This record gives sequence, C-alpha cells and structure tokens, in this order.
Amino acid sequence: MAGASPTDVEECTLETARRQLGSYAVPVDRTDRIPLSVAVGRVLATDATANDRISGADVGVDDTVFQRGHQLRPADLGLLKAAGVNEVLARQRPQVGIVPTGDGLVEYDAGPDERVETAGFTLAQYADRWGGKVTYRNAVADDAPALRMAVQRDLTRDVVVLTGTEPGDTVREVVRELGDIVADRVAIAPGRETGLAVVQDRPVLLLPESPVAARVGAVQLLRPLLKGFGDAPLSDHPTRQATLADSLETDPAVRSFVPVALEDSAATPLSGTDLATATRADGWVTVPADEPDPGAGDTATVEDWDYIP
Repeated sequence: MAGASPTDVEECTLETARRQLGSYAVPVDRTDRIPLSVAVGRVLATDATANDRISGADVGVDDTVFQRGHQLRPADLGLLKAAGVNEVLARQRPQVGIVPTGDGLVEYDAGPDERVETAGFTLAQYADRWGGKVTYRNAVADDAPALRMAVQRDLTRDVVVLTGTEPGDTVREVVRELGDIVADRVAIAPGRETGLAVVQDRPVLLLPESPVAARVGAVQLLRPLLKGFGDAPLSDHPTRQATLADSLETDPAVRSFVPVALEDSAATPLSGTDLATATRADGWVTVPADEPDPGAGDTATVEDWDYIP
C-alpha cells in the first residue's frame, strides 16, 4: 500500500510482542447458556455438576463433573449427558474484528487490476477455530477517512486485526492518530512488517498482505491472544520429526518460520509467500534467531499449524 516511508519505530522480539498483547487479554467475563450439542471447545464459566448419578463412574448427584475453566472436549459431552446435564454456562468467545485493507480487493470475480481478498478471509477461519467470534469485514481501500471509520467501528470487539499493512502506510498513520503504535515491526520472518497497536485499550494486530506472512503473524500472536481472552489453554501444536531434503536459509537476526511439504519422513522447504505456498505447507520449521540454519539431511521438528484443538 502507498504511504509515507517507514518510521523505524523500535522493532520488538516475538516474546515481547506476545507479552505486550497478552497484557490486554483479560478473560472475557460475559457468559452464554448453551446446549451440549454446540458446546465443544467452549470454556466453562462455572462448575458443571451432575443432576443424575452415573453408575460405574463414581459420580453422584451434585458432584462436580468438570470444574470452571475446563475446555470441553467431545467425550466430555457424553459424560455430562449421562449426568443429566443438558446445557452449560460457558464463557463467551472473544470477539475479533478482521478488516482487510488495500486497493483493488474484491470478495469475488476479480476484474482487471483487482484481486480476490484471501488473507483476511483465511484468518477468519483460523480465528473461529481458535475460539474467537469473528466479524469478517469487506475490504477497505487505502483511504484515510474510510480506514478511520473501519477501525473505530470494530473497537467494540476485544481485538481488531488489520491485514494488508506495512510500516509507513496509510493504515499505520490512521492507527497512530487514533491510538498508539507499540511496535512497527516484529522480529519474525516472514512477517517482519507485522505491527502492534493499542486504540482505546483495544489491542490492534497489524498484519502484512502476504498470505504466508499474515499466517505466521496470526499463529504466533493472534492465537495466544484469543486463548488468553477466552481463558482457554494454549496447547502446543503437534509435531513430527522429519529429515530436511534441502538446507534452510534464514535471516539470523530474526526468528524464522519455514513452510515445508512432507512426504514420508522427508521435509522439503517451500519458497515464496503467496497463497499457493501457504496452502501447500504441511508444516512449519522454526529457526530461532542467532542459531545456525539446519542443513540437508538434518533432522528437524515440524509443527502442524493446521491441527486446531
């Protein structure tokens, strides 16, 4: 997006970015009373107690089946049903507004000089699976008044995510006028253009246009933020060991995340930051800053980011 030159606001590490965002992730105190049929993944706002005795399970009437703060799994619902529980009081899902930005973005049927918006749409699917209640907006053009209205409209949400932005562009200028830019860059690759801001005590995540970079920023920053708001456990991604088919080449100044394609026990690094690369990735290899790049034949730990508990 066009705009002024980057401001070179201090770059922060991924750990610092997580702490900064996490300081705003006060667990949502709103609650929903919901039937068991739609309760998978929800976090209990109160203890779930038995209405009926469960023979053979050592559960009696009024016994606590699951404690407050427990995130319900499919098997848990069967136990609750056996205990005569038909609905639970769950913590409301944190609300997240996702606003794609940039000129020429359309939802469908791109014409000349247009392109279909995918980064924000894809992130909306992830955020929903991570426990967020998502409002996915139509793309907003590179126009300061329109961008200002878009940001202000979603300040009723717990967190706002803007895609298609980089340091020095119109989006950052508008956000800086409305609040504070905490960091214009985060030391990750891809996605070094990721920024953090706060507007009216709402965390605002500023993600690049690249689908791969936006996914890295969302997995590393939005996912833990939503788990914090939802008072839900942040579990590790499943991993597997694989042998690298080629050497990795990363920037030693930042923490790097390399998408790989898996075939049997071999992991082939993928180049590019486009939608095809993001889609073809079977997993991701992390290379911390200041550590040597793994070479061909080395064993690497591959994280499955598409497994979403």
